[in-house]
Amino acid sequence: MARSNNWRINKSSLMAVEGAQLLKALQKVAGAAGLPKGFTVKFATKSHGGGIDFDAKEVVIGAGRLFNEAPLPAEKMDVLVGLMLHEVGHERIETYKVWTRLDAVDQNEWKILQKFVNIGEDIAIESRLADNPNLVDYQNALHDWAIGEIREADVGKLLELWIEYALAHKMDWNKMANLSQEINDAMAQLVALTGWLRHEHGYIDRAEAYRNYWSTLKDVVLNPPQPKNQSGDGAGGGTNSDSTESTDKPDKQDSGESEPKIEPGTSSPAPNSGAERDSSEDPEQNNNLAGTNEGDSSAPEPGGNEMVGNTDGVEDELDRPLAPKPEDAISDELAEAIEDAVQSELEDITEAVSLEFDGQNIRDTIIRSRETKTPLIKPNAELRKRLERIMTIRKRLQARTMHGEQYGRIDKRHLHRVATDERIFSLRYKFPDGFPNTRILIDLSGSMSGRQADEVLEAAGALQTLVNAEVWCYNYGDDKVNLVRMDEGKLIHRFEPDGSTPSGLAIVGVSIGMKSGGLVIHLTDGEHNHGQ
Repeated sequence: MARSNNWRINKSSLMAVEGAQLLKALQKVAGAAGLPKGFTVKFATKSHGGGIDFDAKEVVIGAGRLFNEAPLPAEKMDVLVGLMLHEVGHERIETYKVWTRLDAVDQNEWKILQKFVNIGEDIAIESRLADNPNLVDYQNALHDWAIGEIREADVGKLLELWIEYALAHKMDWNKMANLSQEINDAMAQLVALTGWLRHEHGYIDRAEAYRNYWSTLKDVVLNPPQPKNQSGDGAGGGTNSDSTESTDKPDKQDSGESEPKIEPGTSSPAPNSGAERDSSEDPEQNNNLAGTNEGDSSAPEPGGNEMVGNTDGVEDELDRPLAPKPEDAISDELAEAIEDAVQSELEDITEAVSLEFDGQNIRDTIIRSRETKTPLIKPNAELRKRLERIMTIRKRLQARTMHGEQYGRIDKRHLHRVATDERIFSLRYKFPDGFPNTRILIDLSGSMSGRQADEVLEAAGALQTLVNAEVWCYNYGDDKVNLVRMDEGKLIHRFEPDGSTPSGLAIVGVSIGMKSGGLVIHLTDGEHNHGQ
């Protein structure tokens, strides 16, 4: 069963509201996973690609291929959580600092080196998530989704073979027989690097490892050698139904992988440019990769403004399973609607209202929100003074004391006795302290036309300033019940009257979340004419 079923509550059948609820849920999970305060979670759009932007402090999730229905199924929610945890992982392992430790390289090498480092960082993050029993299910859901349409690696391209082995976790051993000697030797070194990255290391050690391996392997990457058998089925990037594949994930300890066992805390394994192997040997079986190569140190220019994963891939080139894709972006219209929903605190309370009606089927969607855009109006000052006087009289009554005498003489009618010893005493009026938790609910349907709407809002605002109540209005329009909170400090927003009068649903909807003993003051000009 999907893990998110255990904790996700707020859902909606409206795409914008569902998107806002998804972002709120992801933000909470990100915070629990270690994302620092100040970072926000957003969806990728065509103008803002996916990844984590360390300068803007944004985690941008590419949800276009997932978020295409509302409410979002729990299985897809698990994948979204996995995506978010992966991007948070880049902040946790300080990927942005890796780039600052690498020296500038030739522009022709930059994109390929960026891809090389991104593969390594994805390996490091994936392994940390797989080692966490609380997060491994989300990582597995993400992995299964990401490799669903990934094609087979080209035997002549080293980075594709590394992706297939270390990130896709599947390898066609029949195809491996077609590897050239150069690719074979290079894969042995990448197997060693993969095993080292699957232990925790700081960004300084990782940057040094990338620098050393890149200087040794870049010739094989930039100038791919020809495979031994160009006419074989394994020479291309197609799939082979007769091939034998390994699909074990890194958290499975019985996968048969025999990567070099490197103790945590040790320095990076040294690349060996002179390692000799038989061309048919399994690249995972070479554990003797000793030796160093102090070749040219090539590294990318420090890219503080570069976002992780922003790599322009070559057409039809196998990229990381989590590399950004154009279809990961949601439409600009949906993104804008979600942003509005977040700012106005939209929430779908249809299910909660239905429970209050003993599970009756509520045909209408009920949305609660907060007004943030309409002009503000001041409360009625004269009415406020009158209400203030009434409140003052009430406070005086609260301070009144009853005595058991009249004109200095005992009056039996005013005697109050304690049941235990029948002692005569003075009794203080028992009024509750303060005003109860209050919400003022205003009918602003189409019948509240003209000046009526502003007058009732001014009156509600006057009372709200005295008892610290919330001011809500309601109507029915756009095929849903709209409950909108109008108070903004001591001022009240305007509202345009429209639609029908779903009073019953509105009263129940506005009361959800109130403490016991709360008070709802309902102001309306007539009976309800829609809903329960």
